[in-house]
Amino acid sequence: MSIEKIYSDDPLLRYKDTEITAFRTKAQIDGILAEWGITDVWWHWEKDLVEKNEPAEIWVKFTIEEIVDGLLLKVGVRVDCPTIWDRAKPKGRPARLEQVNWNVSFRAMHWFIYTHLNTAYAMRSSKIVAFLPFIQGSHGKSLKDLVLPRLSEYQALESRPIKEGAQ
Repeated sequence: MSIEKIYSDDPLLRYKDTEITAFRTKAQIDGILAEWGITDVWWHWEKDLVEKNEPAEIWVKFTIEEIVDGLLLKVGVRVDCPTIWDRAKPKGRPARLEQVNWNVSFRAMHWFIYTHLNTAYAMRSSKIVAFLPFIQGSHGKSLKDLVLPRLSEYQALESRPIKEGAQ
């Protein structure tokens, strides 16, 4: 899968007209997580790069504690902030080089987290299930990174005929 840049003028991209700064959105994300009882939150970000609209690796890790099927589970989740770009504008005043639009990028991350938590609630599901692909083990790999390479094995199991009388 090739990864192409996503630009803020993409017609499928929402939040492109946001006036909310990345810093305010980060605070709102902290508030959303706290509202849902998630208080063990750790950010990885470089404020100076965000202020300059330069590329950076930004993510938030948080711990979800939840009782699922009678068991208390405590899992770490990592959500990476997407990098959404503004195109270069060589003509006009002022000219602009291609740069990251962190305001839009953080809004996309905000709504991603918000909708996952709200959907889990509305569907009477689990917060852990909502973030299942993003659960990260102590080895640094996410659950999706472990499952995707073996997905064909799972599909092969599902396609086998069930023997009569077997449950």
